[in-house]
Amino acid sequence: MKTVAKIVALTLCFAILSMPRMTLAQNIKLIVRGDDMGMSQGSLVAFERAFNQGVLTCGSIIVPGPWFEGAAELCRKNPGWCTGVHLCLVGEWRGARWRPVLPWDKVSSIVDQDGYLYTYPGQLFANKPKLEEIEAELRAQIELAKKKGVNVQYIDTHYMSPKETGYPGLNEIIKKIGQDYNVPVSGLLDEQGIGIYTVPVEEKKDSAVGMLDKLEPGLWLWVCHPGIDSPEQRALIHTDPQAIFVEGGVGRHRAEILNTLTSLELKSIILKKGIQLTNYRELWKEKHSR
Repeated sequence: MKTVAKIVALTLCFAILSMPRMTLAQNIKLIVRGDDMGMSQGSLVAFERAFNQGVLTCGSIIVPGPWFEGAAELCRKNPGWCTGVHLCLVGEWRGARWRPVLPWDKVSSIVDQDGYLYTYPGQLFANKPKLEEIEAELRAQIELAKKKGVNVQYIDTHYMSPKETGYPGLNEIIKKIGQDYNVPVSGLLDEQGIGIYTVPVEEKKDSAVGMLDKLEPGLWLWVCHPGIDSPEQRALIHTDPQAIFVEGGVGRHRAEILNTLTSLELKSIILKKGIQLTNYRELWKEKHSR
């Protein structure tokens, strides 16, 4: 098996070396960002494989998640990873509710009467949350991650776009937090977004390969959700009926993402296209070195 692996590696190296060189202006740069690290025990297994055996370049840790402590430990053991905080204001899973980092009576406008985060943004925003409480909670999530030894190199948002959250004043808060911590906000660096989140399980790998094969020069962001097919992951059911994976469930879908990220087919198309994998640490360093 080792001999076969060496032959494959040498073949791929020869392929990339024999390709015509791209100029800097022609580069295809790709950030592969994994979300929800710490959401489940299965996410920890998946992120470690996706970083160390796959093409994952960034990992977003979800601080209110039940496995945050395990995720933080994993980040401490792998300081070379580019890790960020997945700023979280909602918890969308049935029977697996999340609470804020701050005492819930201190941020009562962002939780329900039992102290749990709301299950989707529309529900939260309908309650007219106070911007000062939102900001306090988001900053507390970053501070807790830093306290636990996570090297916070960027921030992004869970279940909402940092470009347009749909709530007056929230976009400005997210940008301000990024500026105050001197970290980039994923999605606000003129990245072009791609993804295969809703693609059927059996089609994910082929779809991802085709997606990357069509990339043109520029900066691209692929947001994905690595996982494993375990009883814990299969038990995850979305509170929004339209977002439920009827076929295969969350476990199979996220496991196939991991399979895709670590596949020879995906690595081959990256080499064939001359795609430059990058992360927010490298981009931020490049921006500030000009």
